[in-house]
Amino acid sequence: MILASRIAAKAEGGEILVADTVRGLCSGKGFLFADRGEFVAKGFEDPVRVYEVRWRDG
Repeated sequence: MILASRIAAKAEGGEILVADTVRGLCSGKGFLFADRGEFVAKGFEDPVRVYEVRWRDG
């Protein structure tokens, strides 16, 4: 939950950012993701790869 909060704090208005784990869980479900790189979240040692969720209209 803390990691999710750290990732959400990196998002700008209108963006949804998720960790690579979430991207993997959504595989094959029709979501589009854009790689936003890695960052080391406060309180965590290992870097986390973050993706922006891209929406399709229609």
